[in-house]
Amino acid sequence: MDKLERLNEDDKFRTDYNVGLVRRKEINSARLDGYDDGYDDGKAEGLEAGAKAERISIAKNFLKDGIPIEVVSKNTGLSIGELEELKKEA
Repeated sequence: MDKLERLNEDDKFRTDYNVGLVRRKEINSARLDGYDDGYDDGKAEGLEAGAKAERISIAKNFLKDGIPIEVVSKNTGLSIGELEELKKEA
């Protein structure tokens, strides 16, 4: 209800709302037309970044617990160099 009242009373809000609405429609249309490669690429990159962040977090915990760096590397997929940098940060 508040949005409807603001749409009627506030020109800037109405313009911003309409721009956002048009943009969402364009994105959805592009996806329906098969032009969602960028979306899929971005999603894949985000998932990979999240997975790496989780591996880093796990590695930090292993290193804090005194697990040998070679074992941490083998089990997280992180390089010895990356792990040595993490060890310096801790």
